Amino acid sequence: MSEADFPPPPAIKPYAGIAGQLSPYRIDPSILKEESEFILPLGSDGKTSHGSRLLWATGSLYIGGLAFGTAWGVVEGLRRSGELSSKLRANSVLNSIGRRGPLVANNLGVVALLYRLVDSTVIKARGDTDDVYNQIGSGALTGVLFKSTAGSRAMAIGGAMGLLASSSAVLISRTFF
Repeated sequence: MSEADFPPPPAIKPYAGIAGQLSPYRIDPSILKEESEFILPLGSDGKTSHGSRLLWATGSLYIGGLAFGTAWGVVEGLRRSGELSSKLRANSVLNSIGRRGPLVANNLGVVALLYRLVDSTVIKARGDTDDVYNQIGSGALTGVLFKSTAGSRAMAIGGAMGLLASSSAVLISRTFF
C-alpha cells in the first residue's frame, strides 16, 4: 500500500489541528438564549400556562399521595402483623404499602387533574378571569365530578369537601405566599 491509499489526516479527524483554539472558557454569547428555561413556556401575561399548572398539580399531588399512602400502609401493616415473626411482619408491611400507596396516589392525581381541567375551563368561560371565585368554584365542582358515580349524596359530600379544600388552599396561599 502506498500513501495515496490513505486519506489525509484532516479528513479522518476534522478537528485535528485546532486543539489549542478550543477552550471551555471561551463561550460565544450568541448561543446563549434569553428565553424561559421551563418545560412549558409562560403565558402571554407572564403567568404559568394552564398546561404547566396541570402538570405541576397532578405530579405533586400524586407524589404526596404516594408518600401519605406509604405511611398509611406502614402503620396498617404493623398493626395487622401483631406478634408475628420479623419476616411475616415485613411481608405484612410491604403488602399494606402496595395496597394503600397507589390507591391514595392515583385518587389524588385524578382529583388534581380534574381540578386543573375544571379550573382552566372556568377561566376560559369567564373570559380569562382568574380570581379566587374560580378556584373555590372549581374545587366544589371537582368534588362533585369526582364522586359523580357514587350517587347524589356522595356528590354533595364530595362538593363540600372540594369547597373546603379549595377554600383552605386559597386561604393558605393568600396568607403565607
